[in-house]
Amino acid sequence: MSLLVDIASQALDPGYADAAARRARGDQGGDRRHVWLTVAGVLAATLLVVIAGVQAHRSAPNASRSRERLVASVQAHGRSVDALQKRLDRLRAETTDLRDVALASSSAGERLAGRLAAQELAAGTVAVTGPGLHVTLDDAANGENRVLDRDLQATVNALWAAGAEAVAVDGQRMTAQSAIRQAGDAVLVNFEPVSAPYDVEAVGDPVALETAFGSSATASRLRAYAQLYGLRFRYTRSDSVHLPAAPGLTLRYARLASSSPGRR
Repeated sequence: MSLLVDIASQALDPGYADAAARRARGDQGGDRRHVWLTVAGVLAATLLVVIAGVQAHRSAPNASRSRERLVASVQAHGRSVDALQKRLDRLRAETTDLRDVALASSSAGERLAGRLAAQELAAGTVAVTGPGLHVTLDDAANGENRVLDRDLQATVNALWAAGAEAVAVDGQRMTAQSAIRQAGDAVLVNFEPVSAPYDVEAVGDPVALETAFGSSATASRLRAYAQLYGLRFRYTRSDSVHLPAAPGLTLRYARLASSSPGRR
């Protein structure tokens, strides 16, 4: 019963009662200290934010200059690589001409030159020009449905199957070492980025290429994609198609392994 009596007689918590008594006496020093501490904390936080903003503003020009220097360096190296590639292509062409002249001095050499020309065409080490087929693939007009790497892969394979002698995608010559891959939103051909609309060109008999490619399962699927998803797909014959040589092609070959010691 004593607990009930205390609750009835002292309804206010002792701590609240003490604070009320101090307030009644005008003793508000603790409250003032609390207010000043709060103000000081807010001012300190504001000062830190201002200092961080000033430092970020001062470092922004340095970051921008570093980025500009990096971009300029990449562009300079790109121009250097392009110049070296052109020089390499010129030297290769001169070497090929000298070889053909040397082989033309005999009938055996002429036959060998013909075999080399056929192998170079298949390997993609020389530029080719001739009639063929021009295939265009493009994203949908709404920007949502896009041509994927597997669509280009299927198109190139269908052109090979249709009898193409050489194929290129956006100027990138396709060889046995070529790869068409998706890298995020970009498509890479021979590790070089290409963009829509994608131009796939093939050298060969234009009538035979058009007939065989147009009746292929790949062409039927792409026509269905055009109707269902709005992708743009068309192909036309061309009297003159020029395909460059494959850049940076590294030829690999096998050799007979030597016998192990102690084995006959």
